[in-house]
Amino acid sequence: MKDKNSKIFFFTNERILLIIILLVSFISYFQITDYEFIKWDDDTQITENAYVKSLDLQSINHNLHQERYTFLTLTTFSAIYNVWGNNSIPFHWFSLIFHLINIVLIFLLTKKLINNIHIVVLVSLLFALHPLRIESVAWISEFKDLLFTFFSLISFLLYIKYIQSNKFIYFIFTTLCVLLSSFSKIQGLLIPVSLFLFDIYYNRKFSILLVIEKVFLFYLIFFIFQLKAYVFLIIVISIYFIFRKKLHEVKFNSKYVIASISIFIIICLVKVSYNLILNKAGLWAENNNAQNSFSIIQKFLLAGFALWFYLSNFILPHSINAVHPYPIKLVNGNLPQEYYFTLIVLIIVIAISLFMLIKREKISCLVFFGWFFFLINISMVLHFIPIEGRLVVADRYSYLAYLGLFIAFSDIIEKYFLAYIKKYLLVIFSILLITLSISTYNRCMVWKNTKTLFNDVLSKNPNVPFAYLNLAATYLNQQKVDSALFFYSQAIKLDSVEPTVYFNRAFAFDMLGKNDNAISDFNKVLQYDKNNIYEAVVYTYLGESYRKKGNDSLAFYYYNLSLKEDSMLSLAYYNRGTYFLNKNMLKEASADLEKSIKIDKFNAPALNIYGWLLTMQGKYEKALIYFNRSLNSNPNYAFAYNNKGYAEFMLGNSTDAIYDYNKALSFDPNLMQAYLNRGWAFASTKNYQGAVDDFTTVLKFDNNNQLARNNRAYAWYYLKEYKNATDDFKTNISIYPKSALAWQNLAWFHMQIKDFDNAINEFNKSIEYDGSLINSYINIGWIWLEKNNAKNAENYYKKALSINPQNIDALFLLGELYRKTKKNDLACDYYNKALEFGNNQAKQAIEMYCKK
Repeated sequence: MKDKNSKIFFFTNERILLIIILLVSFISYFQITDYEFIKWDDDTQITENAYVKSLDLQSINHNLHQERYTFLTLTTFSAIYNVWGNNSIPFHWFSLIFHLINIVLIFLLTKKLINNIHIVVLVSLLFALHPLRIESVAWISEFKDLLFTFFSLISFLLYIKYIQSNKFIYFIFTTLCVLLSSFSKIQGLLIPVSLFLFDIYYNRKFSILLVIEKVFLFYLIFFIFQLKAYVFLIIVISIYFIFRKKLHEVKFNSKYVIASISIFIIICLVKVSYNLILNKAGLWAENNNAQNSFSIIQKFLLAGFALWFYLSNFILPHSINAVHPYPIKLVNGNLPQEYYFTLIVLIIVIAISLFMLIKREKISCLVFFGWFFFLINISMVLHFIPIEGRLVVADRYSYLAYLGLFIAFSDIIEKYFLAYIKKYLLVIFSILLITLSISTYNRCMVWKNTKTLFNDVLSKNPNVPFAYLNLAATYLNQQKVDSALFFYSQAIKLDSVEPTVYFNRAFAFDMLGKNDNAISDFNKVLQYDKNNIYEAVVYTYLGESYRKKGNDSLAFYYYNLSLKEDSMLSLAYYNRGTYFLNKNMLKEASADLEKSIKIDKFNAPALNIYGWLLTMQGKYEKALIYFNRSLNSNPNYAFAYNNKGYAEFMLGNSTDAIYDYNKALSFDPNLMQAYLNRGWAFASTKNYQGAVDDFTTVLKFDNNNQLARNNRAYAWYYLKEYKNATDDFKTNISIYPKSALAWQNLAWFHMQIKDFDNAINEFNKSIEYDGSLINSYINIGWIWLEKNNAKNAENYYKKALSINPQNIDALFLLGELYRKTKKNDLACDYYNKALEFGNNQAKQAIEMYCKK
């Protein structure tokens, strides 16, 4: 019998149902794996976050100390990014997988609390597919919800094991998971409070040890990077092992205990409170927006509204939206009327909670546990504690908190309704599963990309300036500037004093070349940015705008002003360094760019420009190092690929150069310089048709591009398409009739096809417009020599030498002329002069004709 039972052990009814829930959840959410990054936190947290894109000790150290309460989430993002790059698909896969894992953990946790198949399955089903789960699963940035819940659930399971076994090792493991949870998302800070509910649920004796455990966890979370935390850890562990039995026996109502523990808790709370008041714990950024600052009374109103939102949407999801903005205050500073009505909800919640506490013995353990689990884990986002951001409520805040409501609701259904629906359980389960699955599948579609998300937001609330701002940013990223400007204008109509909108709109104007408009918007940012958040950055962008207008003095003034406000602003050094580079002030440019890179080693534009500076100095190998560093920081950086290709080309690595140009064009198909450069590289590998195609692409973009048409003409020549070559050379002359180079190139072509008369006339034309073109004199001399007119040839060679007496080609050709006219001594003199200045052909000529 034992063997038979063991064979079917895994396939119990509840596990079959769990597998069904997992499969349906996978199918419902699978579509998200093909979704894009959302231009709302996904960009700042991942795609534009240098400390995520580079997985090294500096990045890890920065995230650990500056982003402590999302450190583990950011590190996970960094690991994914460094394996799969700027690709949203693996990020979505991780979200989906962790949600499925969390469903299994919920199943195991609920089973630990009560071994009732109906409650366990219903809780698992609701957690898997309730519509308010979608935001946490479908939005990459909210992977932190999934990760913090993952570690929280494991900590709950370990803590139950600790309670049941009384083995301290389980408390150590619980502590580790609590830390990992708090390092995944800030709401993990509430896990120690939630652990009290497990103490109550399992009727654990309320002793001094029980309190010390939780205070210890709080203290460790807040002060883990301080030596005192580790000293405290050693003391607590030592006390536990020395007085283990006594601690379990001492009751909390002992006078001695009350006196001792009170002093201990007060000291800890004062320390924690002090850090929170000064925000030393780094829990949130100060909310300096007056519109989103509320009085104590108004915070109670917001709490009532939030509770109404979460409780009503738990029962019947009716207001699902990605953005629920703070209410717009009335003229008198009060909140809208509906917020006063929801105060009733807060009063009811408080009344229910007090009733449960008073009637604790008569209330179902699961209902009591579930109700207070929900309140504890939702409390951080009820606005009594300031919340960084712009939302009054959010679906994602309920990801773990709703577990409490799922448990309480399932217990009530089991106790009061199961008898009436028992015959139809399978049908009801199927209907609920299908209904939630369809709802989840349909809602997921909204999160496909930034446009679908914020169009959905605006369809439900057209008065959300933040939504217009994000849509505008999307269009701007696609270089659809007119559409971006429309949405920026809509955002400004709704909030005319929001500096972020003007800051972003300035870039749209910059892309259109409207520098005056950009300057106006940057100045509005300074006007409305009361807390000077943007000040230093705006100054450097003002410098850029004035540089583009040709006002160098103002540009330089604002660059310096930016660095005066923030001497560690990498962007300012980069902009000023670029300014110096454009002025050919290479020493100053090098100094600024090096500072920019030293401050931010992930500054891709600064690394790229510094590489270009080295390229200008002919230091191609060293330049490649900086181009590669730039691309490590931003693998999609088309300009860096283009410049890297040029350095490779100059080193003679045409194949590598073509690869880099291809990469540049894959990220920016409109980068004309890459087509031009690739055309040269194709020509160097004798792929003249490829060169023609690239130069043609440039000319479609800019029909007057003399360089592209000239190079295409040469490529046509080598393809022996002489008519096309002639047309291109002549077209350049028709567009630039006074261009000496255009005449010289046409003359070269005629010289190659032996049309010497036209070639001479055209070379003379080039000399007419630029008398310093030595090659024109030399080529005319060569033609006269071919026509056996040595005297004319000699005159033109000597004219070339009058411009540059050390021109090795003119010296050598004069030597050739005198040799052919039997003036050997004179020929050898010119051969020797040519050799002296580096002409290798002259060496061979000397050996053949001058050594007798």
